[in-house]
Amino acid sequence: MADDAPKKPSKIGALVPILVLTLAAGGGGALIGKQIVAMTRAAADKTAAPPEAAKPAAAAAGAAGGERVLKELAPVVTNLAAPDGSWIRLQTAIVYDKNDAPAMELVGRKVGEDILAFVRTLTLEQIQGASGLEALRDDLNERAQLRSDGKVRELLIEMLVVR
Repeated sequence: MADDAPKKPSKIGALVPILVLTLAAGGGGALIGKQIVAMTRAAADKTAAPPEAAKPAAAAAGAAGGERVLKELAPVVTNLAAPDGSWIRLQTAIVYDKNDAPAMELVGRKVGEDILAFVRTLTLEQIQGASGLEALRDDLNERAQLRSDGKVRELLIEMLVVR
């Protein structure tokens, strides 16, 4: 009668499949990790060394005064259009070619005034989230390039605080 009793599963019988699956998952993860590292290194090597065709163009740009300068603008502190009582502090900088340096003092002030006028029309909802920040950056870049007749290469948002 002792033979008719159902057998209890052994602990080793339950551990073997778990051990096999764990080893398979670890091996698969290691293989994928090596592939990701190899692809990342290949991409880094490709961007670190420009192709031979691009080297003459880069040399010509450097010879033509392609050096860029970063100029910080005065911070803009103002209230937003909505909601009432919301304030913004925006610290920006402009990037321009070194050849345009003499005119950039006046252009920097004009761009700063334009930023102030534009920011006053914004609402908090317009600048919320990543897409709002990207839209703000694009709008400010466009305004800076228009105000400077294309001399400003890029406008950078260094700091943005909204209260």
